[in-house]
Amino acid sequence: MYATELPFEPAPASIPVERRGQGRLSVEVRALEGRTVRGRIEEAGFARVRFPLSGRRGRSLEAVMINTGGGLAGGDSAQTCLRAGRGAQLVVTTQAAEKVYRSDGAVSRIGVELAAEAGASLDWLPQATIVFDGARIERSIAADIAPDARLLLVEPVVLGRTARGERLSHGRLHDSWRIRRGGRLVYADGLQLDGDIASTLDRRATAGGWAAFATLLLFAPDAEGRLEAVREALGLPDELPENLDAGASAWDGMLSVRLLARDGAPLDSAIRRVVGALGVAEIPRIWHS
Repeated sequence: MYATELPFEPAPASIPVERRGQGRLSVEVRALEGRTVRGRIEEAGFARVRFPLSGRRGRSLEAVMINTGGGLAGGDSAQTCLRAGRGAQLVVTTQAAEKVYRSDGAVSRIGVELAAEAGASLDWLPQATIVFDGARIERSIAADIAPDARLLLVEPVVLGRTARGERLSHGRLHDSWRIRRGGRLVYADGLQLDGDIASTLDRRATAGGWAAFATLLLFAPDAEGRLEAVREALGLPDELPENLDAGASAWDGMLSVRLLARDGAPLDSAIRRVVGALGVAEIPRIWHS
């Protein structure tokens, strides 16, 4: 009921097979005697997952994803499937920021598939995706959750290695999000940046030259009641930091936060404040290391 096959087109034949990385990870957890335990785990290619003992928080189980290849190059693909069974509580993050390197023309692809069954909670809290100048990346995020399940989804993106003064001037970034609740589509979003990206990002109506952004989504029966706490944590509407822009809204059992920042540092700080204000999850411990 909750499984969705995500399309992965093969990399162009001009790239030798031995140079293309393919990582696939599947994690299923279930509730057992008041806590969450591992079920089926499948790893392939460069994708690995670990469950640190320090990550156990009451009933929930924390998983840390690892890319042993150190990032994605042109033509690489990564697919992640996460399922929280009935009543289970799963928190998932990444060991480090995911780096998407400059491409010689081939497109890298990332697919994320999330599922939360009745009474379950799933927190998808990866560290930032850093898109190098000249990178070409297509990503899809699909989720299917039960009507009474909770899903927290956080996706930060940094365009260029801002600590080195790099900006994303050319490349390709396509993003597609589809969230279903009880099998019904309740959220759809997309982003397309291609070619001369810098001129698009420099427009005041898009990013105003800033290089970091994030989307935070909460799907829960009580999501709308958490809006004011989030707005207060961000300083909305009139007390936003000068290096951050943000908006937050809530409707029909979902809460959406958009963040745009000058670089990765204020973006990270804002994400931490929002997650804290939501009161449903904690920043994973590995983010502090």
